[in-house]
Amino acid sequence: MTPSEAVSTFVEHWNSGNLEAMYSMCAQDITWHNIPMEPIKGLAAMREAVDGFMEPVEKCEWEIHAIAANQDMVLTERTDAFLLKDGRRAALPVMGIFQINREGKIAAWRDYFDMAQFQHEFAL
Repeated sequence: MTPSEAVSTFVEHWNSGNLEAMYSMCAQDITWHNIPMEPIKGLAAMREAVDGFMEPVEKCEWEIHAIAANQDMVLTERTDAFLLKDGRRAALPVMGIFQINREGKIAAWRDYFDMAQFQHEFAL
């Protein structure tokens, strides 16, 4: 699987709700950094963060608009949409950078987005 295919598959797992398959694509020592926030280091910490974040989420509808790869680095332009359990839909544009290690796992994942828009979209 190429790095671009790995990232596309990773996004498909989010959209299908198969978080275990998504986690299986990540290195144990992954660094996940939503740039307006502090980085999360390690798969166990990532699981904990995702579990908390996904509590109000019914389904993900992430759309990749553009994807580019240079060796082990993959850039994505996306819209990450979330259907919330209360019936609302929250969406925001995201620029993501993924680094794939030699084992084909995601070793680093950085997403850049507007925190004010994020807070507005997820406001109760």
